[in-house]
Amino acid sequence: MRFMLAALFAWTLAALAASASPITYACKMTKVDGRGWIAPAYLFQVDSEQGTAQVVDKPEWIDTRFKNRGSKGYRMSWNLTSKTSQGPNVRVRYQANLDPQDNSVKVRMAFVNVNAANKPYGTGSCKVE
Repeated sequence: MRFMLAALFAWTLAALAASASPITYACKMTKVDGRGWIAPAYLFQVDSEQGTAQVVDKPEWIDTRFKNRGSKGYRMSWNLTSKTSQGPNVRVRYQANLDPQDNSVKVRMAFVNVNAANKPYGTGSCKVE
């Protein structure tokens, strides 16, 4: 997670040099109930005209499934395979709801192949870079 945070800021500089069409949101999580599954910050690049979005993960941009929900903002979702503290890999699904009106974000995570009761989540605020 710490590496991801450092990568976020490095990619912010690279994103600023990119095309003006996509908008980059640097989001800092202010409330987290995630037991390590929700990062302290996220970096999203949204191109609402093209209907695409990306998120930074270890330090690459990865494509998300993107939905423009109009006045409700943007919904982005992506899957990752992560290693648990006990050793085996686990597939997880992230969903972020970003509201460009007030620059707020809500991120939640669910385990794809494990029946787990906990569903980590977080809320935060974003700045347009």
